Amino acid sequence: MNNPYKFDFKSVGDIQKKAAELSELSALNVNIGFSENYGVLSRKVDVEPGFTLKNSLAIHPMEGFDGTFDGAPGELTIRRYKRFAESGAGLLWVEAVAVQEDARTSPHQLMITEKNVDEFKKLAETVKNIAGGDVKIIIQLTHSGRFSKPPVIACHNNTLNTRMNLDPSYPCVSDDYLKRLEDTFEDAAVLANQAGFDGIDVKNCHRYLFSELLGAFNRQNSEYGDSYENRTRIFKNTIKRIKNRLGNSAAVVSRFGISDVIPYPDGFATTEDGGVDLTETLRLIGEINALGVNLLDITMGTPYYNPHINRPYDLNVGGTVSPSHPLINLNSFINHIGTIQKAYPNMTFVGTGYSYLRQFAIGAAAYAVENNLAKVIGFGRGAFAYKGFANDMLNGFMDSKKCCLTCSKCTEIMRANGPTGCPVRDSEVYMPIYKQYVKKDI
Repeated sequence: MNNPYKFDFKSVGDIQKKAAELSELSALNVNIGFSENYGVLSRKVDVEPGFTLKNSLAIHPMEGFDGTFDGAPGELTIRRYKRFAESGAGLLWVEAVAVQEDARTSPHQLMITEKNVDEFKKLAETVKNIAGGDVKIIIQLTHSGRFSKPPVIACHNNTLNTRMNLDPSYPCVSDDYLKRLEDTFEDAAVLANQAGFDGIDVKNCHRYLFSELLGAFNRQNSEYGDSYENRTRIFKNTIKRIKNRLGNSAAVVSRFGISDVIPYPDGFATTEDGGVDLTETLRLIGEINALGVNLLDITMGTPYYNPHINRPYDLNVGGTVSPSHPLINLNSFINHIGTIQKAYPNMTFVGTGYSYLRQFAIGAAAYAVENNLAKVIGFGRGAFAYKGFANDMLNGFMDSKKCCLTCSKCTEIMRANGPTGCPVRDSEVYMPIYKQYVKKDI
């Protein structure tokens, strides 16, 4: 199909020229910076005592849906994390790991239990053996909420109910369920600590359960809804409980959605005209920082409703075109993260969205670190595609023939319930999978 946003930039100058054109057309200041001071990416990052990153590059938590039925890492899971361990990134953020059965989006999503904790320990040891003991590994603990199968919802939301064809009579979970979930997260964090992970991520983004509760304005007569204190309760309680249980033996962190950019009044940190309002976001970050959280991997939006917000792309699943130019979306992302990094200069924030820029991502990453727009730059889709990306970046270049094309084929496989990877750059393994699950006629 015709794609008006096809990535055909041949130089940084081309990108900056297009950004200037977009600024005139949209009355926005689209200005993505680039630097050739690539050495800043080799900087060590002191997150907190005992938790130092050997460089400023990270791998985001990207789900592969290739675990065993009991939740343990499968053969493709192990292969993927071996590749990640060879990448050279100083921070490896392991994908969403469910804390209980009804928290899973797929029967192949990872889930940590007492029965399989040794398999997670083997995974962590494998990564450390390959990458070296100085790499930091975080495990993301999650409840998938309304994206679980079947859905587990905290509140009704007209925007997402319509998107998911969810009836308004569908039951919401009780306060008792949510209170028990605090126990479950604490217990899962203990298991993750036993398995040898350096950090525990309490996932709070993309409208999964904890993130949905941040926007639970219409959850009345509940300890977990309506007021700001109630909407943030489970997130803060869970952090406190894990910190109290584990002490300094593991960092407590979060993959954190600063705004879901869902139209008001259904969204968190949004305005009546569809913009982003970081007032509550900044307040909450300050509060969890006071609880001992010093590292946040930042994201926005939700891939189930507005994927162009958190994954600027050429084409999305099914060949759909972004409603706005990807450079506008990326510019907004970078600037919002920069606002937060500057508001909390002693915290470490991981920047997101850079995969869209292909081989030019190195210059944008260097500029962001150099100008305190983020202390660490993460890659998700890009890490699926580009084996050894961080080593190349630390050596001052990126190979255009290895970069992610933001074609969304990895997401297409995921939506078709297959094990996820890059059919283009890792074609020997994932093109047959893509053909099996998505394009059976190619």
